Amino acid sequence: MQHSLYLLGAILLAVYAAKLLVDGGVAISHRLGIPQFIIGAVVIGFGSSMPELAVNVKAATAGETGLALGNLLGSNLFNTCFTLAVVALITPLAVGRDSRVKDLPMHFIAALMVAVCGNQLYLDHIDYHQIMLSHGIILLSFFGIYLYYTALEVADNSPHKKLLHQSHHKLVEQEHVFSVSKACALMTLGLIGLVIGGQLIVEQALIIATNVGMSEHNIGLLIVGPGTSVPELVACLIAAHKRNTDMIIGNIIGSNLFNIFFTLAVTAIIAPVPLDLALNKVVLMYLLVSLLLIPIVWCSKEKKIGRPAALLLLCSYGVYLWIAVSS
Repeated sequence: MQHSLYLLGAILLAVYAAKLLVDGGVAISHRLGIPQFIIGAVVIGFGSSMPELAVNVKAATAGETGLALGNLLGSNLFNTCFTLAVVALITPLAVGRDSRVKDLPMHFIAALMVAVCGNQLYLDHIDYHQIMLSHGIILLSFFGIYLYYTALEVADNSPHKKLLHQSHHKLVEQEHVFSVSKACALMTLGLIGLVIGGQLIVEQALIIATNVGMSEHNIGLLIVGPGTSVPELVACLIAAHKRNTDMIIGNIIGSNLFNIFFTLAVTAIIAPVPLDLALNKVVLMYLLVSLLLIPIVWCSKEKKIGRPAALLLLCSYGVYLWIAVSS
């Protein structure tokens, strides 16, 4: 019980530190006149995914990469099957053309890349499952491609991206009016808090795993992953409450892509990430859910994620929990 409370406190510290980092970064972007694309796509997207990055880098440097992939898969499935579903139950989510054409297929490609890179035993007949240095470089290349095409959309005044960044810019003007010195202080505190929080999360998660006989990847899937996804959940619920649904899809998909193409890539570059048979079932689940989102949106008359689709996603999350617990 004591270590569970420590873990909860560490997750809250990481989440709050991420908020400080985002607030400070957005304020600096506004004060220095940095373009809206940087504010939304880089500062906000990077900041909201910093808990996952901090946890994985700490785990990799400590040689505990069994937790790393479970953390990312747990986070992405929580974002996709729980956060997206809960928000869609509150208000149906319209998906813009840019998201349908680029973001959703890229989301599926990210899941496919994890499955392909992690299953070299079947593809290349080598005697182990792991995501290694060469795979990390490939994933980083996809991250660069995604940023490049997103930048092109912003430059072309794409409606989907324009609405997203206008909402962020409006938020900056209304709430984030800190001085540059205060914004730098917030960013510094946020980074320190994330490093400390990431270290505490890994330490307490591994203690709990040892005490209850749970595998490291299950702790990542069921506890650490959803815990580090709280920033995305809170941001999306607030957006849904204010009927500002333009940013929700971009927030969730963007965070998931950052987790795979950047965080997993950096982790694999630091140390190989193993993928055992039990975790492979979750990879397959993530692949199927990512694929499922595409026809759900394209086959909808209004190109929305409505309540029936939300219930389907929640059922998928239930299946995922069953797979994770029974593994």
